[in-house]
Amino acid sequence: MASMLSSRDVSGFKLLFFIAIMYAIISLLVHSVLHMKFIKPLSIDAPLDRFSEARAIHHVAVLTKDGRQEGRPGLRKAAVYIKEQLEMLKERAESNIRVEVEETTINGSFSMIFLGHSISFAYRDHINIVARISSADVKETDPSVLINGHFDSPLGSPGAGDCGSCVASMLELARVTVESGWIPPRPLIFLFNGAEELFMLGSHGFMKTHKWRDSIGASINVEASGTAGPDLVCQSGPGSWPSEVYAESAVYPMAHSAAQDIFPVIPGDTDYRIFSQDHGNIPSLDIIFLLGGYYYHTSYDTLDKLLPGSLQARGDNLLSILKAFTNSSKLQSARERESKAVINDYKDERAVFFDYLSWFLIFYSRRVAVVLHSIPIVIFFVMPFLLHFWDPRSRSCFAIFYDFVKGMLFHAAGIILAIIFPIILSILQLFFSNYALIW
Repeated sequence: MASMLSSRDVSGFKLLFFIAIMYAIISLLVHSVLHMKFIKPLSIDAPLDRFSEARAIHHVAVLTKDGRQEGRPGLRKAAVYIKEQLEMLKERAESNIRVEVEETTINGSFSMIFLGHSISFAYRDHINIVARISSADVKETDPSVLINGHFDSPLGSPGAGDCGSCVASMLELARVTVESGWIPPRPLIFLFNGAEELFMLGSHGFMKTHKWRDSIGASINVEASGTAGPDLVCQSGPGSWPSEVYAESAVYPMAHSAAQDIFPVIPGDTDYRIFSQDHGNIPSLDIIFLLGGYYYHTSYDTLDKLLPGSLQARGDNLLSILKAFTNSSKLQSARERESKAVINDYKDERAVFFDYLSWFLIFYSRRVAVVLHSIPIVIFFVMPFLLHFWDPRSRSCFAIFYDFVKGMLFHAAGIILAIIFPIILSILQLFFSNYALIW
C-alpha cells in the first residue's frame, strides 16, 4: 500500500519529533537544577572547615519540635537553644578570634506603608539573639557585615523552611567561621531575630536600638517562601554593589533582577526592607527559598519537605559571599556612606542580572541594559518593512502593516492566556488536591 504521507509531511513529523526530544531533555535538565540534584549534601562527619547540610538539618529538627509563634513557649525555647549553640562556639574559639553573644529585649514603635495602606505598630519585650564574630583586635566602629534570619514561625506552622532552615544555616555558618581557622577581616554580625512574622518587629528593634547597627556596611537577609532551592536573590540594593559581589562570589549563582520588579506586587515583605530601605539604607541582598511554595505558612512546612542539597547550596553560597563582602574595599559604615553621599552626591543604579541553570551569572549595568534590550524591539518593528523594501514586488506596505498589527494582537492574546490559564489551573488545584495555591 502506497504511503499517504508526502516527503514534506515526513520532514515535518521528524522536526516535531526532534523538538519533542529537545523539550524533554531541557525539562529534565531544568527539573534537576530546580530540585538540587547537582548538589551533594555533606554529612555530619564532613570536615570542620566545610558547611555541612547534615549538621544544619540537626538544628532544624530541634527548632521544629515546638511551635515558635509569639506567646508560645516554643519561641523562648528556640531563643535559648540558639544562644546555647553560640555560647559553645564562644568557648571553642581560639584566642585570635572574638565571639560576642548577646540576648536583647526590644521595644519600640513605627509606621510603614504596606500594599498602599499606612500601618502603625507598637511592640515590647521581643527577643533577639545577636552574635558578633571578629578578629581579636577589631574596633567597635569597624565596618561589619550583617546576616539576618528569623526564628519565629507563622501560626499553625512548624516553620521548617520558614525559617528554621535560615536559622540552621546561620548557626552552621557561625560554626564554620569559628572552627575553620578563617579570621574575618571585618566583623560578622549574626542577627537571629524573634519577631519577623509580626511585620518585621525584630529587625526594626535591632536597627533602632542596637549598638552595632551603625557599623553595618552590608547585609544579607535569609528567607523562605517555600521549603527548598533555588535559593534566589530576589532583591538587591540600594545600588548595584551587592549584586556585583554576589555575581563574583556565588558558588551556585541563583538570582534574577526581574524578581525585584515583581516583588512589590506580592502581598508580603521581608526584613530586607528594614535594612536597605526604611531604617538603614544598607547595601543588601534578599535571598529566598522559592520551591515548594504550597507548603509556605502551612502545617505542611515540616522537616521532611526540605529537599536534599538545598541547604548545602545555600551554605556554600553564603560562606563565599560573606568572605567577599568582608574583603571588599567598598564596605563602609553608616557614617562613611553618609559622608560619601554628601561629598560626591553618590548614586549607583541597580544592575541587571540572571543566572543560567545555576552554572553562571550574567551581569551588566542598567545603562548597558537600555541598549541591549532596545535592539530586539527595534528589529521587531523595523524588520518587516525592511524586508518589503528589499523586495517591493512581494506585498504592499498596507498589507504588511495589517499583518504586523494582527500578529501583535495574537501575541498579546497569547501573553494574556499564558497568565490566565495557570491561574485557573491553580485555583482548580485547590478544589481537587490538598495543596495550597503555588506562588
